[in-house]
Amino acid sequence: MKTVIVENTVCLNTGDAAILLAIRHILKTAYAGELRFQVFDSQPEVASRLYPRQAYPDIEIRKLLSESIFKYPYDDNRLKNLAKPIYNRLALSALRHYGKSRALDETMFGAEDRRSLDMYRKADLVVTTGGTYLVENYNLERRLNQFRIDATFGKDPVFFTQSLGPFDKDYNRRELKPVFDRSPLMLLRDERSRGHLAGMVDAPGKCHVVADSVFALADTARIEALLSAGTPPRPTGRVGISVRHWNYVNDGADGMHRYMDSIRGIATTLVRDHGKQVTFVSTCQGVPEYAHDDSKTARAIVAELDADVAARVSVDAGFHTPEQLMELVKGFDFVVATRMHMMIMSLCVGTPVLPIAYEFKTRELAKRVGLADLLLDIDTVTPEEANAKLAAFAGNLDRLRATTIAAVLEEHVSAMSAADLIRPLLADTSTNVAGDGLPGFDKGATGLGHGDHEAKRHRVA
Repeated sequence: MKTVIVENTVCLNTGDAAILLAIRHILKTAYAGELRFQVFDSQPEVASRLYPRQAYPDIEIRKLLSESIFKYPYDDNRLKNLAKPIYNRLALSALRHYGKSRALDETMFGAEDRRSLDMYRKADLVVTTGGTYLVENYNLERRLNQFRIDATFGKDPVFFTQSLGPFDKDYNRRELKPVFDRSPLMLLRDERSRGHLAGMVDAPGKCHVVADSVFALADTARIEALLSAGTPPRPTGRVGISVRHWNYVNDGADGMHRYMDSIRGIATTLVRDHGKQVTFVSTCQGVPEYAHDDSKTARAIVAELDADVAARVSVDAGFHTPEQLMELVKGFDFVVATRMHMMIMSLCVGTPVLPIAYEFKTRELAKRVGLADLLLDIDTVTPEEANAKLAAFAGNLDRLRATTIAAVLEEHVSAMSAADLIRPLLADTSTNVAGDGLPGFDKGATGLGHGDHEAKRHRVA
């Protein structure tokens, strides 16, 4: 049996959980023996409740070490915040000597952290999860500290399928370059991300563009049956809409109002002109402990619908695992998706999607599945444009269904190709170069005291 660590997950987000399950599926395809997954997440207690061991016996969810070992500025207590970089330097030094002094280990690290550190020392492979968390909209310091822990134990992480960059800040470029150079394999979701690594990776041949890992979960038998049927499936009369709040939309609050008005227009047209029942449902909802709840945005949109429209619109605010969400969207004629993994999971079961982009990752995906001309952009969308593209989409639904789900089969093959790339790494036990650290190792901790990232939000999934 081999042990795989998957770090930097946020499993309270169903899209992130789908990435984890896809990584698990791809790695099990790559390795014939038994694999055990130790998942290091930001909120492990809640994630373990949502994904219990009874249902996922090969997955153990633990606290992300960079968030339990290191301290970060989070309030206005100046003295505490000044002390945190000093403490972090001590923690880094203790990490480099971990296992050499029981007294030091027990002084610096609690019992659960010591158990987690022992897991890192023994792990056969470390994977930093796929997604979009290495972009400069977000605070990168927790991620950098996690990579420092990896380096201390000689566990150079595989970067699973990412959208990342651009990296314009000198601090981020300086701290990330040695991490990227040490990684044995970097999987990227798009050519744009590969371009963002120019000058950041000395061996670009290890960087491969493959489809988002969640396409590995595609129901290929269902899609092939839909393609071979020759006739479109009978309409259900139901359409799903996924929305989200987005802090970085152009024009701020005015931009969000414009986006919400556009969604309101789509829902109204679906009810009045197409006779549909509309259900708002998304990948980030139903978990009170999570910072994001798309159902709040959905309810705000529905609250201002005309009464005749609102009568045929509902908000599904519950939590759904990836498996449950994919089963749900099978019952929709199509989905209007702002969340990218809502788009992917819908496509994975053969349900067509009208996409709305809030980051470049969705624009790149829309090109790959033949929807670039119909893509809406949260930064520019208007009610008039939304209704025009909805009309074009609905008017060509059968053709678009065939072309997009045919593209999903190609995306599935591409996502699964990661198994061939990672197989040699699973065949060999991780090299152990513990203690050599990283260039700029101490600088990164010192940077915490200079406010390089303090004004920036942590990850928004």
